[in-house]
Amino acid sequence: MNYKYWWKWFRGLPLSKKWFIWLILLRPIIDNFYELKEASALASPLYIVGFLTPVFIVISSVSGGLQRSTDSLQEVPFRIWSLLLIFNALAFWFIQLNVVAFGDLIKYITPVFLFYYSRRFVQSKEDLHGILTTFLVSCIFPFSIFLYESIFNPIAIEYISEGRGGGSRIRGAYADIMNYAIFFIVFLIIICYYFLVHMYNRLSSMKVKTWHLIVGIVFVLYGLTRIRHVSTWGVFLFLIILFLFHNLRNSRGLIFTFMFLLIVTTFFAESIYEVHIAPLISKEQMVIEGEAEADMAFNGRMTRWEKYFEIWEQMPTINHFTGIVTANFKETVVMIGGGMHSDYIRLIFLTGFIGLFFYLAFLLSTLSRWITLDIPEKYLISACISSIILWSITTVPTLYSPLLYILYPIIAFTLLPKERQI
Repeated sequence: MNYKYWWKWFRGLPLSKKWFIWLILLRPIIDNFYELKEASALASPLYIVGFLTPVFIVISSVSGGLQRSTDSLQEVPFRIWSLLLIFNALAFWFIQLNVVAFGDLIKYITPVFLFYYSRRFVQSKEDLHGILTTFLVSCIFPFSIFLYESIFNPIAIEYISEGRGGGSRIRGAYADIMNYAIFFIVFLIIICYYFLVHMYNRLSSMKVKTWHLIVGIVFVLYGLTRIRHVSTWGVFLFLIILFLFHNLRNSRGLIFTFMFLLIVTTFFAESIYEVHIAPLISKEQMVIEGEAEADMAFNGRMTRWEKYFEIWEQMPTINHFTGIVTANFKETVVMIGGGMHSDYIRLIFLTGFIGLFFYLAFLLSTLSRWITLDIPEKYLISACISSIILWSITTVPTLYSPLLYILYPIIAFTLLPKERQI
């Protein structure tokens, strides 16, 4: 969607939708004030936005400005997971009864609000394209900061352990490196999607041409070499494979795929791996080869996971299936938070085996809609779900709202009836 169509679409939105577009546009700026939380939660724009988002969603839902979402069988697993999530989040707050716990409550249940809001917001392909284009516009600020850091002076530097090859990486004024990673990966997904739309629908207003795509991929590739985030490298490589696979049915796409693979494998693949990827995964290679203990896997996170699973085993069996909050162990606050560095493990602790089962069932059932979609949308939903699945191994995607602002509308579009996806 070019700017002219985007502006026309935006102006026609009711207030119950327009505020969300402003949120996507402003969130990259707001996230730079993360450190203000150290002064006071009331002084942190990020905390204020986190609290107001569910409030605005509720107001929008009762205002009459949103259409009702259509029922979908694929949504049922999400409803079951949501009930377990909300129950445990509320129980955690009632047990703790403090401001910090209330903040955690809002943070944990926000994905539920965002998903159901996305289901009512996205009612057509135009809505989907409007949100995707909004994200591209929002990238202007973080990418400008990134280029400033790369060319002139880093705002914040993180040093990497020798086990990860040593050196440093930049993260701007954001809370952690995942903020940059989200912008790079979602930007990649969207430009690849728009390129496929341009390839398979010549009448479309999308004008992402081959050279646009190449410049975009090169920029993302350069970004990954600077942020040096190993799980994001895995997501990036898988997304490129997905894109090339979905690009094979078009003659021009076939030529592009062949030339891309030829150039990358001949001139860049070996150096990128040796210089930027191999150092980051050296510890995993040592574990596989038996030169390091197994608990050093996943950058040493295995040690942490083993420690908390030992505590988890001491809890009543019912909590293994429905979530640990009601067991009321002092370690609960850590076990259900972002410090687990894995959404799979965090969700086992927060919603139990039952919750994790239905969460994964939701993702896979959504992916099952792939067969009914057109090729560009096939790529879009497979890229969306695969990013969540891969990132969830060593990060916590459900705690990064800016990521969900985009991925949940993509899922919401996938769940629309076929006649609304045209």
